Amino acid sequence: MSSAKIYMRMQIWMIFLLIITTVNGCGYEEDTKPIVSGENPPIITFNGTGALHHLFVSGPFTLEQLKKSYKITRKGNNLTVEQKKELNKIFGDKKYQLWELDPDPSRKFNVSTLSITYGITPEGIKQVYPANGKPEPLKEGQYYSVGAPSYNANSKPGHFTIKNNKAVMVTDEELGK
Repeated sequence: MSSAKIYMRMQIWMIFLLIITTVNGCGYEEDTKPIVSGENPPIITFNGTGALHHLFVSGPFTLEQLKKSYKITRKGNNLTVEQKKELNKIFGDKKYQLWELDPDPSRKFNVSTLSITYGITPEGIKQVYPANGKPEPLKEGQYYSVGAPSYNANSKPGHFTIKNNKAVMVTDEELGK
């Protein structure tokens, strides 16, 4: 075999290895999505590849409120003035915030390995709301939302209800996808 052919094959292999290395090095990003399960108080786990930036639990809502807000917000986070007015009509002036956690920014809490029980603040994470004490208990038959903005990945909220003292996720289909 001629040295020109050997050189050409080496170049092809080098390009192939460069492509493989680039594809593997880019990493894979999967949106952060909270999963709520177990007894009441439930356990919040996550799908995704990000690191937890905040955790918000809000409610109680009616299923109708969630359906109406889902129709407005499912297309993205950048809401128009009209969409904000529609959400204000749905929720009014009531404060729905139940619990907010703020992880230590110097530590990266990988969501794929994180498990948080509602009302119990993990080590390295600060409870922001309520400022003192436990959040109010979750009520049977009511609906709740969990938001988990994260570093290095987009996030999607999760919705759940309490049925027979167990947390049950609300599906996109139930919300009118």
